[in-house]
Amino acid sequence: MQVSHFTGATLSKATPKRNASTAMFDHILVAIDFSDASVESLRWIVKSFPDAKLTLFHAMPEAEASADLRHSLSGKVDPQERELDARSNIELLAHSISPDAEIVVRSGSPIDELRKAATASGAQLVVLGAHQKRISPWDHFDSMAEATCDAVDLPILIWRPTARTGEMTVLAPLDLREGSEPVGEMAGKLASHLDGRLVILHLLPKTFQGFLRASSSPYQAEETLRKAESSAREEALGRIPARYREGLRIQAIVARGQPARQILATVESECVDLIVMGKTHVKKRTERALMGHITGKALRSAPCSVLTVPI
Repeated sequence: MQVSHFTGATLSKATPKRNASTAMFDHILVAIDFSDASVESLRWIVKSFPDAKLTLFHAMPEAEASADLRHSLSGKVDPQERELDARSNIELLAHSISPDAEIVVRSGSPIDELRKAATASGAQLVVLGAHQKRISPWDHFDSMAEATCDAVDLPILIWRPTARTGEMTVLAPLDLREGSEPVGEMAGKLASHLDGRLVILHLLPKTFQGFLRASSSPYQAEETLRKAESSAREEALGRIPARYREGLRIQAIVARGQPARQILATVESECVDLIVMGKTHVKKRTERALMGHITGKALRSAPCSVLTVPI
């Protein structure tokens, strides 16, 4: 594994930059299900993006129950009362964290209603708190979070708490294909906004070294590999716009191996707080593979927050 460090001014974790002309996001939608994860994700968003307009969204899916139970409950559970109760609870939450936030409560499919609310509000980022333990069907990534990433053509932040303190570390796995530039731009902008550290990871095919050794002399193979890694590092660094590289501490890593495994290993070795990855927006669940096998695996397995960016 080859590592290069590009060091600008030394930066410590501090309050985000608040220049209104360079605001990270103008409008953020935060999904609230009253879990600790969703409440803490809201606190983090308010602290990290203090200038953004917020929409707090809650969906009330139709309760699944037997016909007998639905019959016994009919007339006793008023949907309008449920909505008023949910709105009142969110208002109490907003009063203590973000008094100016807009509140949207809707009944129906959580995914469909969230997509509609995000579109109607003009949100540039959707945030969901990831539960650490599965206590209901909505806690599992394969349900709410994965379906949201599939259905909503916006950056989606799956937020997870971290016990680490100090400078925030952002990881950007870059495959250098055409169209992946939005990942580098988002990662650079985010790390700069949060006064953090950026780690760029590029993975060469694990068969690349074997191919070179089989088709050339050992010296030529090693020299070609060294040049390929150097070129990949420079190209990966070039995916971060120059305006964000200024004063940002960047570490570029070129590695070989199974992509998802290397990403998770880098998360651990570099104490990563947030991964920024690309996703291809899909409209049909049967086309989910387009979102990216590696992105999906990282979303399910990473112990840190993951931000997916449409590419």
